[in-house]
Amino acid sequence: MEKDRRKFKRFDAYMSVKCRLPGGVQADSVTLSKDISREGLKVNSNVNLERGATVDLEIIIPDDPKPIHTNGKVMWTTPSEGNNQGFDHGIHFLRIDPIDKFRVLDYAYNHWLETKTNDFSDPEEIQEIN
Repeated sequence: MEKDRRKFKRFDAYMSVKCRLPGGVQADSVTLSKDISREGLKVNSNVNLERGATVDLEIIIPDDPKPIHTNGKVMWTTPSEGNNQGFDHGIHFLRIDPIDKFRVLDYAYNHWLETKTNDFSDPEEIQEIN
């Protein structure tokens, strides 16, 4: 079993992301999917982005009229599971405004709170052991 090298908790939340390579080449509209963290995110695209490439990102948080503009570095690329599902990319934020980072993480955290499954009993219902 491979050791998890992650430093920060990942959250699943779906946001629309536009991804552009230097020179304005758009890598289709991609969707923010899993693994949003303080340092980056995972996106899916029909374009196979090259590892190490710098990309410009426009992140659109649902019900938030102001998009977030930032850039990041492609850390890894892998074909998505399933037929014709494109490629998954891990993108590390290079420069993101701290307020914008808070907006993304706040949305992702709140979405996680609303959708997480709690496998434990209600603490109020747990009987004390004597």
